[in-house]
Amino acid sequence: MRKKIFFLFTGLIMACSVCAQTSEYRTESLSDINLRFELLADKWSPAQLKKTKSESTIYTYTRKLTEDKKTGQATLSVLVEHIKPSTSIKEYATKGLLFFQKQNGFTIKKTFVDSDGRFSIPYTIGYDAEYKDAKGAKHHLYILYTIEFNHGAQWLMDFPLEQYPLYEEEQSQIIRSLRYER
Repeated sequence: MRKKIFFLFTGLIMACSVCAQTSEYRTESLSDINLRFELLADKWSPAQLKKTKSESTIYTYTRKLTEDKKTGQATLSVLVEHIKPSTSIKEYATKGLLFFQKQNGFTIKKTFVDSDGRFSIPYTIGYDAEYKDAKGAKHHLYILYTIEFNHGAQWLMDFPLEQYPLYEEEQSQIIRSLRYER
């Protein structure tokens, strides 16, 4: 009887690991900055592109988390813009954070760089932060600033704070998947 239970249990574990590995990822490539990353194909919307007057591009992806439209959606946005070649990553990130610092309840929980092991792209600074939206709902926010030649990218992943723990590993996987195409 113990052997049967052992084999059944082992079979279930193997089946679950195969199911977990079959999640389909798709690669998103942002050609104007040569940046790519992986998203769960059946969970995240295709990119919506918006060109600005200053010749910047905003890529926006959404992910439905629950049926509640107000608190049940995650957003991933990437602003790619031309920057002066002499701009340092510290200058770029400091300037970019000015907008967020004006947001209600904005706090940076942790700052990280490529040597911390959360991602591997150089010339990048990341922030683990929280804020409250206009309706008072709390959000978890990953903010990354990166520079590639004369382009900068502001990368934002925003989840309702109550949903963040359920999707923390997925968010970490997305960040770990960031790569420059060379």
